[in-house]
Amino acid sequence: MEAFLVYNGNAGGAAETDAEFYKEALKGAGYSPIYQVTKSEEELEEILPDARGLIVVVGGDGSLRAVATRVVGRDIPIALIPAGTANNVGHALGLVGDPAEVVQGLSEPYKLKVDVGLMRGPWGESYFLEGAGFGLYAEALSRYKPEEGKSVLRGAQTMLKLLTEDPTPRCRMRVNGEEEEGDYLLVEAMNTPAVGPRMPLAPEADMTDGKIDLVRVRAENRDSYTAYLKGMLKEELPELSSVQTDRVSRFEFFWDGFAIHQDAEYRDLGDFYSGEGAWVEVELLHHALEFWLPAREALKAAS
Repeated sequence: MEAFLVYNGNAGGAAETDAEFYKEALKGAGYSPIYQVTKSEEELEEILPDARGLIVVVGGDGSLRAVATRVVGRDIPIALIPAGTANNVGHALGLVGDPAEVVQGLSEPYKLKVDVGLMRGPWGESYFLEGAGFGLYAEALSRYKPEEGKSVLRGAQTMLKLLTEDPTPRCRMRVNGEEEEGDYLLVEAMNTPAVGPRMPLAPEADMTDGKIDLVRVRAENRDSYTAYLKGMLKEELPELSSVQTDRVSRFEFFWDGFAIHQDAEYRDLGDFYSGEGAWVEVELLHHALEFWLPAREALKAAS
């Protein structure tokens, strides 16, 4: 079977010369690798239409999202070899072992259908794997500069600084059809337990259940969330009772120009904001992608 190898040599500081290792490892697992090195999403647009067999992505969450969101609707499986900074999707799937062991385990893959997030607004439709939302994290992404080097601690520091600077806008939402309004510090629709710089906002989130874990932190809980972020900096995460989490089928929010994100991408929506606002819909496409995992990771993924 062909293995269409997509390798981001920049993910996590990895060198492109390691690509030969992954090719040989895939041959050892019984595949015929076709190697494609890419350094931009524009290049992905050119090569992905030719992908056949199994797409093997070596990289981080950003590399995976760039590939996965371009093959939604195609009957083609994906295997991930985590080589990034946060690896939120990899952790959600139980992919925490040595890359060589992960590749070797694909000789007898465990096939898992996973959900893909869909956000629909004035710009059209767009996808996410980890989470999408607005508030603190989206605002931080507009300041955090990945090109200066990705860092979990620097991401947390950026959000901590924002907590002392920016006012919290009032927002209207519809959760499973019921409308609510309030001042929210953070609103996140989670498909994986963590988003961004390993922010574990929804520990029970499951990529296979067709449900959004909707996380909301109201503005009056700013102090407790500050304590949570400080804990992240010390790698000591306290329980955050002020976080409200509901498992929902879909939710909508009224967008009036504030920052929105999908996964670790801040969306610049200036061209789409008319000044009047619009409702944005968020839901999951149930089992929209198929991942192939090493057989030994099956129980971890199921748990």
